[in-house]
Amino acid sequence: MTCKDNTKLSMNSKTTKIKASIITIGDEILVGQTIDTNSFWIASQLNLIGIPVAEIISISDKKEAIIEALNRELKYSQIVILTGGLGPTVDDITKSVLTTYFDDELILNNDVLAKIETYFLSVKRTMLEVNRLQAMLPQKADLISNDLGTATGMWFKKDNKDIISLPGVPHEMKGLIAKIIPQLKEKFQLADFFHRTILFQGIGESQLAGNIKDAENTCKSKNIEVAYLPATGLVKVRLTGSVAQSDFILSTLNDIREKYPQLVYGTESETLEEVIGKLLKKNKKTLGTIESCTGGALAGRIVSIDGASSYFIGSIVSYHNKIKTGIVGVNAETIDQFGAVSQETVESMAKNGRLKLGVDYCIATSGIAGPDGGTAEKPLGTTWIAIASADEIQSKKFIFNHNRERNIESTVVYALNFLRRFILKLN
Repeated sequence: MTCKDNTKLSMNSKTTKIKASIITIGDEILVGQTIDTNSFWIASQLNLIGIPVAEIISISDKKEAIIEALNRELKYSQIVILTGGLGPTVDDITKSVLTTYFDDELILNNDVLAKIETYFLSVKRTMLEVNRLQAMLPQKADLISNDLGTATGMWFKKDNKDIISLPGVPHEMKGLIAKIIPQLKEKFQLADFFHRTILFQGIGESQLAGNIKDAENTCKSKNIEVAYLPATGLVKVRLTGSVAQSDFILSTLNDIREKYPQLVYGTESETLEEVIGKLLKKNKKTLGTIESCTGGALAGRIVSIDGASSYFIGSIVSYHNKIKTGIVGVNAETIDQFGAVSQETVESMAKNGRLKLGVDYCIATSGIAGPDGGTAEKPLGTTWIAIASADEIQSKKFIFNHNRERNIESTVVYALNFLRRFILKLN
């Protein structure tokens, strides 16, 4: 069997009432060391093409757990997607378990071996015997070439059902999903539903529901489901109808977006940091942060986006006042008179920080995250955010009234949307 992008499978008559299950494999998920973002991503991609996900489960790296999970999910799902356990170490047993489960055998795939050898040469690392073992692959499975790593994806068949095993490394998994989705669309008769999501920041769920009540009532009159999905500082609104109603759904969401540009920052799974990155790239502008209460969390979100180095210059975490005065350049008298958590201080942080970092835009944050501190005048959760450009400085005060973790998260979220609005002149 040669190693090629073998995801083009033979197509039978299209299956009806298709459902999928997702199994994530790894003890690190069960003990809370790793967050399962893979299932979120896979489920979102399947739903976009009309494949509903019936169940998502996480299991340990044990043979019995994998077999039990497969037996369970194959009872009612036509597609089962597994992630994890395809690495080179001894605890990565998914491949061997699946090979036995499907009465297959592992053989050396020379094309995959050559690809792995090329990879190790390109990164100037020594290839070990365990890496060679990654080229041992099931003889009967269709192989899905991994362009971003050394673990090959595998597509098994049993009783007219499809079992797809993918690596657990998120960016590798996403690369293979991109290859799989077109084949699933071609093979299966997909469910007659269409949904799209619009993303809001800076408004509560109940207030938002009141604002878009007319649109919601119109949707419900057409049997289009409206779902509100709140998170810290964010609300997602998802409309679900039939494929025939797709134009109406898209038109409705576009009308909402045009009516509330300050609040709507994106669609589907977009993040604020992604939106900010696109704006900065488009306008060829640079960004820096001067952070006190967020302690670098804002910069962390910004640099989580691929290519952020083209627009994000850096950050100064000015947690202590001596950093605000000694490095950022805030006047000590400003802090003495108004306090570290004040409009005057945070605006000085943003203004001086822009010059210190040499950027087009600078965001500054200063607040009382808690759980200690706070006064009647400045209660816990009081936060000031400022943004400076060469021409303008804007600042806003927020009182989040959450615990420490949520206060920091809220500050990050509100700061990012504040910047979006600042750049688009929506304030």
